[in-house]
Amino acid sequence: MKNLLLIFLFLTSTAVFSQEKNPIELFFKNAEKFRVAKDYHRAIVEYEQAISLSDTVAKVHYWKGVCNLMIKDTTRALQDWQKVIALDNNYLPVYPALSKVYQNQKKYFQYKKYVDVWLSVEKDPIKRINLCVETANFFFYQDRFQDARIYSQNALGIAPDHVESLYLDAQITNNLGKYSESIITIDKILSQFAANAPINQTAKYYYEKGMAYYLQEDYKNAMPILSKADVGPYKPFITKLKPDYFFAVASALEDIYNFDQAKTMLEKAMKVDPTYIKANILLADIIVKEEHHHKGIHLFELGLKDYKGFDKLYLKAYDQFIDILICAKKYEKALKYADECLANFQGARNILYYKLVAQYKLGKREEAINTGVNLLSNSNVSPQEFVKYSLLMGYVYNNQDLQKCIQSFQDARKGPYFPAATYSIEFFSTEKNDGAQM
Repeated sequence: MKNLLLIFLFLTSTAVFSQEKNPIELFFKNAEKFRVAKDYHRAIVEYEQAISLSDTVAKVHYWKGVCNLMIKDTTRALQDWQKVIALDNNYLPVYPALSKVYQNQKKYFQYKKYVDVWLSVEKDPIKRINLCVETANFFFYQDRFQDARIYSQNALGIAPDHVESLYLDAQITNNLGKYSESIITIDKILSQFAANAPINQTAKYYYEKGMAYYLQEDYKNAMPILSKADVGPYKPFITKLKPDYFFAVASALEDIYNFDQAKTMLEKAMKVDPTYIKANILLADIIVKEEHHHKGIHLFELGLKDYKGFDKLYLKAYDQFIDILICAKKYEKALKYADECLANFQGARNILYYKLVAQYKLGKREEAINTGVNLLSNSNVSPQEFVKYSLLMGYVYNNQDLQKCIQSFQDARKGPYFPAATYSIEFFSTEKNDGAQM
């Protein structure tokens, strides 16, 4: 009996000893200690020792790839992980690692390739849905809407009533111009809510549905639906879709003689609501101002011919005359009379402003900047004058000096000029981003 016990102990200890002495496992364990200690170079050496003994263990290549990524050797990390898939395509930890790297590199083809393999081996339906949603979101925010649609549809293939997937699919179809599909999809979501569901639960769905109608210029249906989403984070977006917003922007743009942009804004307001009378009145006012008024111009020229002096009646005449000249797009003549007036009435702010407008319209950028800076530094400038001058200066600086351009618009974000200044910031920021993409 004693001899049998000795034999058993010997055999057990030999098995344990041989397991601990498995050289691949020993190198792997050593590597893991170095990896945990963040000594990635030493860890890689140990992983490579294990691989030199046997190149068939997926987890060794996976963790070696992790260490290569930590030392910023992304190329080798990708090679390690591709080797993992070649050895065992069911080794699931490798797919998030691969997809994240290709996401960051914006290598869309490779990213899709490995996501598709991942979906083919992942068995858990919840994880598959989450992966589809994550992938669709990634492509959505890259403006790759066709790719995004593939994965939102994949998610709906697994769970047709999955609200997050339905909502994402509606957002994608709106961006693809498939507005009718988006409306149908949102209605599937809204059917899952009670009629008296709190607005904070349904606002984003009504917003997306309203936008589908709005984008296809069905404003009659769009505006009542958007009103159901006019809360919280959606309120500022919906504000910019209303006639009042377009009118406010147009009014400020008219003040700086940007008539073409102002008319575009007013036409948008009248599209959304043909009965919006304020837009009609302002548009008519601009059209009247743009008429050349040849007889009036001639009479002003006769009255002001060779004038010298300080009579304020003449200052008023100059003011009205130069305004007409700018409205008639006679910028050279406006600049000439502005200088003539300023020789008699030095520092007249209205006339300096007309001079700034004329220089801006003539493309005399540096001269306009000097005039604008002098105007803005005048201690007598009223707060309303300051924001008006700042708004115009944003357009003078333009994207040739984007920092000063945006700062000028920021200075103009006060009172009635707030909508136009905000619109202008967004306009120039969009131009900057489009230029960077080109």
